[in-house]
Amino acid sequence: MASFRVALAYSYLNKYLTVIIHFITTVILARLLTPEDIGVYTVAAVFVGLGHLLREFGINEYIVQEKELTPDRIRAAFTLNVLFGWGIALILFFARTPIGDFYNSEAVREVIGLLCINFLLVPIGAITFAHIRREMRFQHTMVIQVASVIASSLVGILSALAGEAYRSLVWSAIAGTATSVLLTFVFRPKEMLLLPGIREIPHVFAFCRYAGSRQLITHAGQTSPDWILGKLLDLSAVGLYSRALGTIGIFNKAFLEALWGVILPHFSRQHRDGSLDKDQYLFLVACITTVAWPFFATLAVLSEPVIRLLFGDQWLESAPVLRILCVHAILIYTTVLVDQMLISVEQIRTSFRIVLTLQITTVIAVLVASQHGLIWVAVAMVFVGLIQVCIYQIIGQRLLQIPFTSFGRIYIKNITITVVAVSPSLFAIMTWGNAQFTSIPMVTALIFVTGISWAVAIWLLKPPLFDELVLMQGHIKTWRRPRTSDPT
Repeated sequence: MASFRVALAYSYLNKYLTVIIHFITTVILARLLTPEDIGVYTVAAVFVGLGHLLREFGINEYIVQEKELTPDRIRAAFTLNVLFGWGIALILFFARTPIGDFYNSEAVREVIGLLCINFLLVPIGAITFAHIRREMRFQHTMVIQVASVIASSLVGILSALAGEAYRSLVWSAIAGTATSVLLTFVFRPKEMLLLPGIREIPHVFAFCRYAGSRQLITHAGQTSPDWILGKLLDLSAVGLYSRALGTIGIFNKAFLEALWGVILPHFSRQHRDGSLDKDQYLFLVACITTVAWPFFATLAVLSEPVIRLLFGDQWLESAPVLRILCVHAILIYTTVLVDQMLISVEQIRTSFRIVLTLQITTVIAVLVASQHGLIWVAVAMVFVGLIQVCIYQIIGQRLLQIPFTSFGRIYIKNITITVVAVSPSLFAIMTWGNAQFTSIPMVTALIFVTGISWAVAIWLLKPPLFDELVLMQGHIKTWRRPRTSDPT
C-alpha cells in the first residue's frame, strides 16, 4: 500500500494546488463577470464538453486499464483520438450557428467557434498523458496540471480585466490546454513515439464503444439542467444553477478528483496482478464518507453565508438550490467508487447499462421539474441520487462479495460523526439566523468550531481515517526532525 499512498500524496498535492488557484480565480471572475456571461459560457460548454467526450470516447480509460498495451495498440488509440478530435472540431465549427440561433445568442455561437481550437490541440497530448497515469507517475501529472491551471487563471483574469467578458473564459480554456499539451511532450517516455496505426483499431474500439457511449450519456444527464433550463427558463437561471453546482464541485476538485486519478490505474493494476483488495476498498469508502458527509451537511446549513461571502449578493438566489444539492452530493459520495471498480475489472458493459438507466432518469426528472423552477430541479436530482445509491450499493456488494453489514458499520459511525460535526453550525443558524453571518471572521470562526467538532468525533469514534491521520502525523514529525551527524 506504500506505492498507493505515494501516488495519493502527489495526486492530492496536485489537486489542492489546483483547487486553490481555481477557487481564487472563480472568486475574482465572479466579481468581474455577470451571471449572463457565466450562462453564455456554460451553455456553450455543454456542447463543447459533449464534443470532448466524443473526441476522447473512452480511449484514455482504455490506455489505463488495458492488460496488454502493445505499441500497435497505442498507435491505434492515437489514430482514433486524432480522427475523433479533428473531425469533431470541424462538426462543431459548422454547428455553432444553428446552436446559437436555437438560444437566440450570438455570444454562444462565438464561444463554440473559438473553443474548437482546443480540439486541434488536445489529441496531440492525450495518449501520452494517459500513459503517464497508467505508469502512476503522478509527480509528472502534478507538474502538468498545476502549470496548466496557472496559465488558464492568469489569462482568464487578465482578459476579464481587459473587458473581454464571456470571451475571457474562452481564452482561459485555450491557454490551459496549450500549456498541458506542451508539458506532456516534455514528460513523455523517450521510447514512446506517437505514430498513426490501424492494425489494432478493432481491438481498441471494442472497449471504447461502451466506455465512450457511457461517457456521452453521463455528460448528457449531468448537464441536462444546463441545456434544459437554458431553453425553458433563461440563461440567468443556468448561471444560478451552475454557481450552486460549482460550489459543490469545489469539494470534488479538492478531494475526490485526487483520489479519482489514482483509483482506476491502481485497481486496474491489482486486477492485472490477480484480484482486488476488498479491505482497501472498504477503507476508501470509510474515508470518503467520513469527510464528505460532514462537509456537505455543514455546507447545506451555511449555504447562504457561503454564497454571499464567496460570490456576492447577486448570487444569493442560488443558496436554496445549493442547500438541496448538498443532499444529492451526500448520496452520490456514498457509492462513488463503484463505477470505477467496474471499469477496473473490465465490466464496462455493466457500467454502461447502469449509467444509461440513471441518466435517462435524470433527463426525465429535470424536464418535469424545470416546469416548476430551480428548486424543484434540485429536488429532482435528490430523487435520482436515491436511485443511484441503491443500485451502486447492491452492485458494489456483489462485485466485491462484501456483506452489507461491513458497509453498515461504516455508515452508522459516519452518521454519528456527521451529526456531531454539523451541530455547531446548525445551532448558530437556528439561533441567530443567516443575517448575523455576513463577515469573513464570523463564518471562519463557525467553520473552525465545526472542524474542531469533526476532529473530536474522529478522535472518539476512531474510524479508519483516524489511523491514517496518525500515520501521516508520524511521517510529518519524521520529516521535521533535525538530522544529527554521525559521531566522529
